[in-house]
Amino acid sequence: MNPAVPSPAALPAEPDATTSSTRQWVITTTTGEQVSGYLPSWATEDPSEADVSSEELAVRLADVCHYREFPGQVLRAYSPGNTTDEPEELEVMSSSITCTPYAPAPELAVPVATVREYWMTDLDPTGVAHLVAGLRAVADRLDGVVIPQLNDIRAEWAAHHTSGTGARP
Repeated sequence: MNPAVPSPAALPAEPDATTSSTRQWVITTTTGEQVSGYLPSWATEDPSEADVSSEELAVRLADVCHYREFPGQVLRAYSPGNTTDEPEELEVMSSSITCTPYAPAPELAVPVATVREYWMTDLDPTGVAHLVAGLRAVADRLDGVVIPQLNDIRAEWAAHHTSGTGARP
Protein backbone atom coordinates (compact mmCIF):
# COMPACT_ATOMS: atom_id res chain seq x y z
CA MET A 1 0.00 0.00 0.00
CA ASN A 2 1.25 3.47 -0.86
CA PRO A 3 0.49 6.20 1.64
CA ALA A 4 -2.11 8.64 0.40
CA VAL A 5 -0.54 11.93 -0.57
CA PRO A 6 -2.87 14.87 -1.12
CA SER A 7 -2.70 16.39 -4.58
CA PRO A 8 -1.42 19.97 -4.86
CA ALA A 9 -5.04 21.02 -5.42
CA ALA A 10 -5.87 19.76 -1.91
CA LEU A 11 -3.22 21.97 -0.31
CA PRO A 12 -4.03 25.52 0.81
CA ALA A 13 -3.45 28.19 -1.81
CA GLU A 14 -0.60 30.61 -1.50
CA PRO A 15 -1.50 33.80 0.36
CA ASP A 16 -2.94 36.54 -1.84
CA ALA A 17 -1.00 39.69 -1.04
CA THR A 18 -3.30 41.88 -3.17
CA THR A 19 -6.10 41.90 -0.59
CA SER A 20 -4.04 41.59 2.57
CA SER A 21 -3.63 45.30 3.34
CA THR A 22 -7.34 46.12 3.43
CA ARG A 23 -8.82 43.29 5.47
CA GLN A 24 -9.73 44.01 9.08
CA TRP A 25 -11.66 42.15 11.75
CA VAL A 26 -13.84 44.10 14.20
CA ILE A 27 -15.34 43.13 17.54
CA THR A 28 -18.06 45.52 18.73
CA THR A 29 -19.42 45.54 22.27
CA THR A 30 -22.99 46.20 23.32
CA THR A 31 -21.79 49.63 24.54
CA GLY A 32 -20.40 50.51 21.09
CA GLU A 33 -16.70 49.99 21.87
CA GLN A 34 -14.86 48.57 18.85
CA VAL A 35 -11.58 46.72 18.73
CA SER A 36 -10.15 45.87 15.33
CA GLY A 37 -7.07 44.27 13.91
CA TYR A 38 -5.43 43.11 10.75
CA LEU A 39 -7.10 40.10 9.10
CA PRO A 40 -4.42 38.27 7.09
CA SER A 41 -5.20 37.09 3.56
CA TRP A 42 -4.29 33.53 4.60
CA ALA A 43 -6.70 33.40 7.57
CA THR A 44 -9.52 30.93 7.03
CA GLU A 45 -11.97 32.64 9.40
CA ASP A 46 -12.95 36.19 10.29
CA PRO A 47 -13.26 36.62 14.09
CA SER A 48 -15.50 39.69 13.73
CA GLU A 49 -18.37 39.75 16.17
CA ALA A 50 -21.04 42.23 17.30
CA ASP A 51 -23.04 42.69 20.48
CA VAL A 52 -20.31 41.31 22.75
CA SER A 53 -20.76 42.31 26.38
CA SER A 54 -17.99 44.54 27.70
CA GLU A 55 -17.21 41.90 30.32
CA GLU A 56 -16.60 39.30 27.59
CA LEU A 57 -14.40 41.48 25.35
CA ALA A 58 -11.08 40.41 26.88
CA VAL A 59 -12.04 36.73 26.50
CA ARG A 60 -13.04 37.26 22.86
CA LEU A 61 -9.75 39.03 22.12
CA ALA A 62 -7.78 36.22 23.76
CA ASP A 63 -9.63 33.80 21.45
CA VAL A 64 -8.70 35.63 18.22
CA CYS A 65 -6.58 33.15 16.29
CA HIS A 66 -5.80 33.29 12.59
CA TYR A 67 -4.95 29.94 11.03
CA ARG A 68 -4.44 27.88 7.91
CA GLU A 69 -4.37 24.08 7.98
CA PHE A 70 -2.28 21.63 5.96
CA PRO A 71 -3.17 17.96 5.49
CA GLY A 72 -1.29 15.20 7.19
CA GLN A 73 -0.45 11.78 5.83
CA VAL A 74 -3.15 9.10 5.66
CA LEU A 75 -1.85 5.72 6.82
CA ARG A 76 -3.54 2.43 7.76
CA ALA A 77 -2.64 1.41 11.29
CA TYR A 78 -3.93 0.30 14.67
CA SER A 79 -4.52 2.95 17.28
CA PRO A 80 -5.56 2.83 20.93
CA GLY A 81 -8.84 4.63 20.17
CA ASN A 82 -9.80 2.18 17.42
CA THR A 83 -13.32 0.80 17.95
CA THR A 84 -12.59 -2.42 16.04
CA ASP A 85 -9.77 -4.93 15.96
CA GLU A 86 -8.89 -3.91 12.40
CA PRO A 87 -6.41 -1.25 11.27
CA GLU A 88 -8.04 2.03 10.28
CA GLU A 89 -7.05 4.98 8.14
CA LEU A 90 -5.43 7.63 10.30
CA GLU A 91 -4.26 11.09 9.37
CA VAL A 92 -0.90 11.66 11.02
CA MET A 93 1.37 14.67 11.21
CA SER A 94 -1.14 17.26 10.00
CA SER A 95 0.05 20.83 10.46
CA SER A 96 -1.16 24.38 10.63
CA ILE A 97 0.08 27.93 10.72
CA THR A 98 -1.51 29.95 13.51
CA CYS A 99 -1.26 33.48 14.85
CA THR A 100 -2.77 34.66 18.12
CA PRO A 101 -2.38 38.47 18.12
CA TYR A 102 -3.49 38.84 21.76
CA ALA A 103 -1.12 36.19 23.11
CA PRO A 104 0.20 36.96 26.60
CA ALA A 105 3.72 37.75 25.30
CA PRO A 106 4.65 39.67 22.12
CA GLU A 107 6.99 36.93 20.88
CA LEU A 108 4.01 34.54 20.92
CA ALA A 109 1.84 36.90 18.85
CA VAL A 110 3.47 36.13 15.48
CA PRO A 111 2.64 33.34 13.02
CA VAL A 112 4.04 29.93 13.98
CA ALA A 113 3.66 26.35 12.75
CA THR A 114 2.13 23.45 14.68
CA VAL A 115 2.53 19.77 13.75
CA ARG A 116 0.15 17.23 15.28
CA GLU A 117 0.99 13.56 15.75
CA TYR A 118 -1.06 10.41 16.25
CA TRP A 119 -0.30 7.38 18.39
CA MET A 120 -0.09 4.17 16.33
CA THR A 121 0.42 0.71 17.79
CA ASP A 122 1.22 -2.83 16.68
CA LEU A 123 3.11 -1.95 13.50
CA ASP A 124 4.65 -4.89 11.68
CA PRO A 125 7.67 -4.34 9.37
CA THR A 126 5.37 -3.44 6.46
CA GLY A 127 3.46 -1.01 8.69
CA VAL A 128 6.71 0.64 9.79
CA ALA A 129 7.78 0.91 6.13
CA HIS A 130 4.47 2.62 5.27
CA LEU A 131 4.94 4.95 8.21
CA VAL A 132 8.45 5.83 7.05
CA ALA A 133 7.19 6.58 3.51
CA GLY A 134 4.37 8.68 4.94
CA LEU A 135 6.71 10.62 7.21
CA ARG A 136 8.99 11.33 4.24
CA ALA A 137 5.99 12.74 2.39
CA VAL A 138 5.10 14.86 5.43
CA ALA A 139 8.69 16.12 5.66
CA ASP A 140 8.60 17.04 1.96
CA ARG A 141 5.29 18.91 2.46
CA LEU A 142 6.62 20.75 5.52
CA ASP A 143 9.82 21.66 3.68
CA GLY A 144 8.30 22.53 0.30
CA VAL A 145 4.92 24.02 1.29
CA VAL A 146 4.66 24.94 4.97
CA ILE A 147 8.07 26.60 5.48
CA PRO A 148 7.78 28.85 2.38
CA GLN A 149 4.23 29.83 3.32
CA LEU A 150 5.23 30.44 6.95
CA ASN A 151 8.03 32.74 5.77
CA ASP A 152 5.62 34.62 3.46
CA ILE A 153 2.95 34.81 6.17
CA ARG A 154 5.39 36.15 8.77
CA ALA A 155 6.60 38.83 6.32
CA GLU A 156 2.99 39.79 5.52
CA TRP A 157 2.15 39.91 9.25
CA ALA A 158 5.16 42.12 10.02
CA ALA A 159 4.25 44.48 7.17
CA HIS A 160 0.55 44.87 8.03
CA HIS A 161 -0.03 44.13 11.72
CA THR A 162 0.34 47.12 14.00
CA SER A 163 1.72 45.93 17.30
CA GLY A 164 -0.50 47.00 20.15
CA THR A 165 -3.50 47.91 17.97
CA GLY A 166 -6.55 47.31 20.09
CA ALA A 167 -4.44 46.07 22.98
CA ARG A 168 -6.34 45.89 26.23
CA PRO A 169 -4.93 47.22 29.49
